[in-house]
Amino acid sequence: MWKQGERAAEKYLKRRGIRTIERNIRLPHGEIDLLCVERRSGTIVVVEVKARKYAEAGAQGIDPTANITARKRAKLVSLAKSIKKVPRYQSRPIRIDVVSVRFVHGQRLPEIRHYPGCVSDS
Repeated sequence: MWKQGERAAEKYLKRRGIRTIERNIRLPHGEIDLLCVERRSGTIVVVEVKARKYAEAGAQGIDPTANITARKRAKLVSLAKSIKKVPRYQSRPIRIDVVSVRFVHGQRLPEIRHYPGCVSDS
């Protein structure tokens, strides 16, 4: 299901002018789900995708982004700093976004929410 979530997030972001550069980048201290670039600004975007399945429409389950703990935030900041060290990205601004993907049984399309810049090192 997480692959479906990443694909859904990728399509959603593409329609909003954010193009994927790489997927599932493994680094010694974690993995980046999607590494993207915002077309208008050239900003490098580290994207964490959180996907969940729900049994029925209107399900009041916990939003997938609730799983972004302080520890996970610190890891995302560390991963973004690692990307910033890559020569081709050094001169560009960078931000960390979270995309929540909710697959609801019986609905053709997932519910997607995008939280731009919701994780920072401050």
